[in-house]
Amino acid sequence: MELEYTDKNSKRSKLYIAVGVVIALIVAAVVYLALQASGLTTSEDVEMRQVVVAVRDIAARKPIEEGDVITREVAVDATNATAFAQVDEVLGRVTGVAVTEGQLLTRNLLASTTTGQAFSIIEAGEEYDPAGPDLRAVSVTVPDDKAVAGVLQPGQRVDLIVTMAMNPDLGQTAEEAEVTQSEFVPGPSTKVTLQQMTILARNGSIYILRADLATAEKIAELTAAGGQFTMVLRPDPDDRTAETDGSTIDSLIDEFQFPVPRPPVIDEQAATR
Repeated sequence: MELEYTDKNSKRSKLYIAVGVVIALIVAAVVYLALQASGLTTSEDVEMRQVVVAVRDIAARKPIEEGDVITREVAVDATNATAFAQVDEVLGRVTGVAVTEGQLLTRNLLASTTTGQAFSIIEAGEEYDPAGPDLRAVSVTVPDDKAVAGVLQPGQRVDLIVTMAMNPDLGQTAEEAEVTQSEFVPGPSTKVTLQQMTILARNGSIYILRADLATAEKIAELTAAGGQFTMVLRPDPDDRTAETDGSTIDSLIDEFQFPVPRPPVIDEQAATR
């Protein structure tokens, strides 16, 4: 028995093929228009820019070293307009904030304005304000046992406690000294003096702090008067100004009820036996 092929089946097959071709053309046209709208099919060259990028995490207040950064080519846009273009421009500069791996190096991320300078008085991204405080850098010497075991780092905020040798007769006349002698005696006096001071840098037991000019004068005077400094570390979120009464030997004796040594009572008769 032979199968018969009719013209009707042949026409139907051609119709299916034609419909498929039309659908394929429509899909291709839609895809092309979408690419055109997104700009992906443009034949124009994309403008590129060389930028400096961190290749590893860089801690805040750390000078940038070779191996911390490299240069890469990126498409030009507003996000990289202020990025440095050469590695030499950032080597030796100090970061004002922590920089993460892959982050562009821009001017607002750096604290120091001079290559090789280990610190900056002005914060990262902060501009000099002629109407602002007269900011300065001042140094104090604090041994490790009085500086949180020497673990303090640049960027941390500290309070300064000063211990001074007090002489109540200083500056008094002989008559005034007679009146005060019974109430006050020479001795050390301790008081928190300056609070919320930022460490800019340190070299061993020498700490460089940010201060206004008037505060720098006070530190210089306290140092000249023989004041001994103790640094206490503040929690990062704590920006309060603490009020304290200070401390002297007599106040500690009263507060903690220390027994005061007295001359021993000796039995003279027993001593001569």
